[in-house]
Amino acid sequence: MKKQLLLPALLLFAACATPKVAVNPRSDFSGIKRVAVLSFNGPKGDLAADLMTQSLLEQGADVIERQHLDSVMREQSLSTSGSFDPATAKQLGRLLGVDALFVGTVAESTPQSSYIVNQSENPRTTTITQVNGGTIYSEGTVMGMPNSQLLSTTANVSLLSRMVDVQTGSIMWSASMNYEGFDIPSAMTSITDAFIRSLSPIWPGLYKPK
Repeated sequence: MKKQLLLPALLLFAACATPKVAVNPRSDFSGIKRVAVLSFNGPKGDLAADLMTQSLLEQGADVIERQHLDSVMREQSLSTSGSFDPATAKQLGRLLGVDALFVGTVAESTPQSSYIVNQSENPRTTTITQVNGGTIYSEGTVMGMPNSQLLSTTANVSLLSRMVDVQTGSIMWSASMNYEGFDIPSAMTSITDAFIRSLSPIWPGLYKPK
């Protein structure tokens, strides 16, 4: 399948893809006015946090600038790993003037890759580098190599995120999702957008700007 034919299929998948979500029924989302997004654990954690911030802003959330957040974390010698206790969450809430924190983990991040498959007739053999990761699709023959074919894999990303009440340290919302895209940023964006859409019905702090 050519890449141009694959794009509509991926866009259709993006439209129906949804994260696995859990919501704490005791949480009062009406009290959440301002939030901060900490760097995610795992590879490309800063990118995931930046894209989460972008998705929140696009839905009208009031989000602390991440550079200011990092500066406060360094000044207070606080861990940016996202693994902190309720006391630390409360301290950050007071220092930053936020009501909730978003933390997360990049559980998997496999970039898009390409491979050349060589076939010979005498003797009849096929050589191919082992392909791991996302869906494989063909981009046709390689110029000057009539018995070869270029294969590519999609980027694969898996994210987990939690929304933490800074006053209690309790998890208010949690979500996880795996997604395949043409590259890691686009796959991550699809996930973070889906995360924030799942919060829209329960968090009054989100709205579509007019």
